[in-house]
Amino acid sequence: MFKGCNFLIIRSDKLTQDQELVKLLTANRAVNIYVKDEFDNSKNYMDPPLITHIITETINFIEYNQGVNSMVPIVTTSWVYDSINFQKLQSLRTYNPNPNYFLKDCFICCCDNLPSGDKELIYGAVSAFGGGYVDTITKYTTHLIALDVVNEKAVVAASVAKSGSQRGDIKIVLPHWIDHCITLGKKLEEDDYLLPDPKILKGDEGKFDLENVVSSAVFSDSLPKDEYIKATLDCFKGKNFYLSSDFNWSQRLANSIKLLIERHGGKIVKAFDSKKVDIYLGKFRQGDYYRESCLSNRIIVGNLQWLYSIIVSQKWVLPLNANILYYPIPTAPLPEFQGLKISITNYSGDSRQYLGKLITIMGGYFTTTLTRENDYLVCAKASGKKFDAALNKWLDQNGNSQVKVVNHLWLEDCFTQWAKLDDSLDKYKNFGTELIDMEPLVGRTHLDSEVLKQWSLVVEDEGIEVDETGNINDSMSEDESTQRKERSKSVDENVKDVKSPITKTPLASSPVAAKGKTLSSATSSSSTQETTPDPVPTPTRSPITDNHTSAAPVEAPESSPPVTQSRYGGRSAARKAAAKLHDNMSDLREYQEMAKSKRKMKHYMEDLEKSLSPKKRKVKSDDGDHSEDEIEVLEENKVVEFDIIGIMTGCESEIELNKQDHEHLKNLGIKIITDFNTKYEPNTLIAPRILRTEKFLRSLSKVDRIIHPNYLINILEHVKDKGKSVLKEYRIDDYALDKVVKTIDTELGYTKGKNHKGLQQLLASENKGKLFKGINLNLSSNLNGGVQLISKILKDHGMENFKEIKNSSNLTKQAIVSELNGDEKIILLANKKKDTRLINGFKNTFDKDQGMVLDWDWCVKSIFKMDLQDTDQFTL
Repeated sequence: MFKGCNFLIIRSDKLTQDQELVKLLTANRAVNIYVKDEFDNSKNYMDPPLITHIITETINFIEYNQGVNSMVPIVTTSWVYDSINFQKLQSLRTYNPNPNYFLKDCFICCCDNLPSGDKELIYGAVSAFGGGYVDTITKYTTHLIALDVVNEKAVVAASVAKSGSQRGDIKIVLPHWIDHCITLGKKLEEDDYLLPDPKILKGDEGKFDLENVVSSAVFSDSLPKDEYIKATLDCFKGKNFYLSSDFNWSQRLANSIKLLIERHGGKIVKAFDSKKVDIYLGKFRQGDYYRESCLSNRIIVGNLQWLYSIIVSQKWVLPLNANILYYPIPTAPLPEFQGLKISITNYSGDSRQYLGKLITIMGGYFTTTLTRENDYLVCAKASGKKFDAALNKWLDQNGNSQVKVVNHLWLEDCFTQWAKLDDSLDKYKNFGTELIDMEPLVGRTHLDSEVLKQWSLVVEDEGIEVDETGNINDSMSEDESTQRKERSKSVDENVKDVKSPITKTPLASSPVAAKGKTLSSATSSSSTQETTPDPVPTPTRSPITDNHTSAAPVEAPESSPPVTQSRYGGRSAARKAAAKLHDNMSDLREYQEMAKSKRKMKHYMEDLEKSLSPKKRKVKSDDGDHSEDEIEVLEENKVVEFDIIGIMTGCESEIELNKQDHEHLKNLGIKIITDFNTKYEPNTLIAPRILRTEKFLRSLSKVDRIIHPNYLINILEHVKDKGKSVLKEYRIDDYALDKVVKTIDTELGYTKGKNHKGLQQLLASENKGKLFKGINLNLSSNLNGGVQLISKILKDHGMENFKEIKNSSNLTKQAIVSELNGDEKIILLANKKKDTRLINGFKNTFDKDQGMVLDWDWCVKSIFKMDLQDTDQFTL
């Protein structure tokens, strides 16, 4: 049972049976067993490491902190007894003696309709506080975090309960349960959070049943209702925390994290100010605020895992001196690591999970099994089936192993140096001794502050300056005060002549790769469009264009007024205001007082604008001679230009926009449309994942980008405080769907194990909008969604003509012929289950050379890859 293990037993008031344990461990082939009292500091068995496991009922001994940092399993005596009793090594987490790991008895799974940002953060929190997780229902699952009970995982969990599982029911609970557990620092009873009738959401309306609907209340603020005692964590007292927007979490989870920080004495600041912020928490090494925090030499930069570790250990440690995953990670993988298949052996528990994360973050593919397709095997000791196979089974022509074998130090060094290092160095070929392997040395590597400067220091050639105070001044920012003097030109010159500086090519994953930023001033009406940069950046021109510039003024949202208009309304309203306010001196004084407040002035002008006819507005020319010529503009024909015209699909569980939200977005130059029409053509698709809805599939023929709805959530949350500057802080490119959802390639139909950049290929494809150009299709009446919907999707993607086929009678006259790959074919799209007669009739009428019957999936997969797929695998 314990072959190859070296144990340290900590004797205490709670553990007195040390001799009994020694006998059990010896009988089960343990190599070495050491026993010491908890107060004994005459020898530290972790310096150098002599042990692989620690058995204890307390945490008050000198090896504890080093053991935690090195991810050495620290368990209670019950782990030994249960492992022997079940004749199988038991999960380590459940037997942790630290009382701060209050979720150690929980094994969590999250439903797939949970906001993607929330799911990742929930799993991270569960792991930090002692629990386990896997993103699928298993026999070990104890809790399912869900929004309803009709999703697939909830159905599976409910069936486990009905089957009378020996391990007990899986509790299906609201996300509020895990939020409140983390916030209060203890495991709460699940009764009030159980679906489908959670008591916590009950109000005066009575029963709240979530069996068939996801209520908006599920996404509301998640703050514990009962009073709680403030924790005593001196290191956070009075500290000002700034939480970055790149966590992409829901309002509910954000509130829980904020309350957790406040409970431990910290304060949350909404606006970033380098002079006031003490601790910056972010997910990625990106953004002006991250760089400014790094350059301050005072602000501490970490992530949520670091925050959790401080709360659990009750000990202060800087992120750079802690686990290398307690610091924001790069936004893009390491190019040299992409597609590498790496397996791990002789590492277990937390250390195995930790190494798997390093592989994934750097762009590799972590495989649980070892095959000849693997590039590397990370090994803790020179023994085992995987080790022998890697060295001796798969050899090249020169007799060398095809699978390279290294220890964990190679992975850690590659991560800290952010480069694929030479794997032949001796330090990476050390697999320990016969007595002790390399596993106890996991987690001792720290981040290199010099290497981190590639994300925080920005060279002048990239158009960004660092002033003497350490603040970053962006010469391409929207704030006029930060623009360089030589850029103070006329509006026409700005639009036509401005070019971005040529940038040096940094590391592919470095955040200093050139990105298009908005250049505007109080007198400019030009619009901008940001594009998602390629992972390997190249010198680019500024994306500033003049395609929206017009000689005639266009009435724009108040937040971005053209040069020929008043900031708070049209010229007509301004003249009315002047006439009215100058009637007498008292009114003039009132006007002057009002003019000091932008808010008061704005409200006054808005009220005055309402006095105009709702159907018509008169726009007077302002050519200097005060001409009274009037141009009538019918409001229903007026089209306001927007930088972002978005169409949403599948976002119901993420965000619901009200009238006020739409107004805020309009003022920011964002128009959200609910359907396709001729007035506005969408350029942005907003969706939480890859979908097969009509809006999603039709949009792929039109849009330039696909973003996650968290973009709207974040800017709407902060627009009241930050105004238009919110667009600078929350950049739309950071919310590209493939940056938020890491499984996009798989969802688009690409194979696992390599970054195909499928979404970028789709959006940049020359076939967009003309994929089915020249193709005529016959559509069965039984197609899911109906012929009308299917034909709209296909026409948007270039289909020439279509014919609805209702039955198999007289197919030779009904069907229309098309050309595919140079051959004339009759192509029928049919429903496999409902069209059995039609398919048989078609095959009896036309042979294989004349026609084919295809599944609708052929169209979908072709659209997803923007390339006509081989028809063989879709033939019915």
